[in-house]
Amino acid sequence: MKKIRIDENMVTLLSAAKKNVEKYILLLKVEYGFQLTKAQLAVVLGISCQTIDRRIKEGMNIPNYHRSSNGKNASYIFPIVEVAEYLSNTIKVV
Repeated sequence: MKKIRIDENMVTLLSAAKKNVEKYILLLKVEYGFQLTKAQLAVVLGISCQTIDRRIKEGMNIPNYHRSSNGKNASYIFPIVEVAEYLSNTIKVV
């Protein structure tokens, strides 16, 4: 997994964030911008693309997403806000 470089400004922003979802949004935005591909989501969640495909097919345990079209070759787009909410609801921070 690729490590994210956190500078002094990011530490300040993370310290100011009150909720975990806000912290996840900041970290995801630095690394991925405003949306993730299926492959990027697999890296973030630590699972395979095939598991992402299965979860999409089953319609469960996956962040909300958008499809680029209705065809069988459509790509999946995962907004960082949805991924951050998913992470904050599924990962227990000790």
